[in-house]
Amino acid sequence: MTLTGKDLKPLAQGATDVVEHDGYLRFLRFTEGEASVIDSPNLLHPAGVQLEFKTDGTQLRLGGRTIDIFRVRSYYAIDVLVNGTLIGYIGNLKDEDATGNYAWRDYPNGHFLGDFSLGKGEKTVRIVLPHSTLTEFLEVTIEGATYITPVKREKTLLVYGDSITQGYDALHPSATYAVRLADAMGATLYNKAIGGAQFAPAPAEAPAGVKPDIILVAYGTNDWTCRTREELERNTRHFFETLTAQQPGIPIYAITPIWRKECEVEKPFGSFADLATMITEICAAYPTVRVINGFDLVPHEEQYFGDLCLHPNDAGFAEYAASLLKELENRAKL
Repeated sequence: MTLTGKDLKPLAQGATDVVEHDGYLRFLRFTEGEASVIDSPNLLHPAGVQLEFKTDGTQLRLGGRTIDIFRVRSYYAIDVLVNGTLIGYIGNLKDEDATGNYAWRDYPNGHFLGDFSLGKGEKTVRIVLPHSTLTEFLEVTIEGATYITPVKREKTLLVYGDSITQGYDALHPSATYAVRLADAMGATLYNKAIGGAQFAPAPAEAPAGVKPDIILVAYGTNDWTCRTREELERNTRHFFETLTAQQPGIPIYAITPIWRKECEVEKPFGSFADLATMITEICAAYPTVRVINGFDLVPHEEQYFGDLCLHPNDAGFAEYAASLLKELENRAKL
């Protein structure tokens, strides 16, 4: 059974639409309104998007292409999980080669084709799309299936942020902190993060296309490197004013930046610690916004970072997700 765009749309979680482009199927995570106010090639990266379904099919084939449109991270993986276990992936970087500063190396992109044995009986299949490259499908075929049923999660998690929340530098897209957290919460993830993003009202101005149960916001580390205190205070306040107006009554958690290697350096804004203090003080004005101190969510060691300084690797994201989940659970008890 070869699935069409019409077949795939109800299986897609975290996508606002599934469209055909040059004969390929593309999964969009931003609405037209959002895309009109955000200028970044990262808009086309399907970060957090996954196909999830129950089936008795025994064999899966995936064919398509990846395109390195941003020229920042060219590695990718398309993860296939059965009943929550990673059974294989299509990618251009092997697990064993992801050592040292692997993030900035050049990797080939282009057409891909992969076959996966799903086993017998009913199972839940998840196909998690890359956060780092534009990925389009030409073929999604499931052999031996008498049914393919979408999995509907009870909650919806909406996240805003920069490259860390988008997923840089996870080797596997299923390993990013946002995907891990959504899985643990039993929530459908809508990832609105953009590499290089800073606090600004634009991402929150256009409706996200979903009604979330919870919202996470994780900006600040890019702002710290290039904004003055006055600029950052104004932009941060404007963002939360816009978001709380767009999403009235929805719990919002602002995560202050995680550790970065150069955090002891003084910037025009001031110290890195001052950044968390400023975000906390601004968020205090909004009753639906709570702050989580992100500095210690990931251990302060190079081995937890794919670029050895800023973006977590799979191990770092595992720490991030576990620590963040614990913080959210503690606040839910308050």
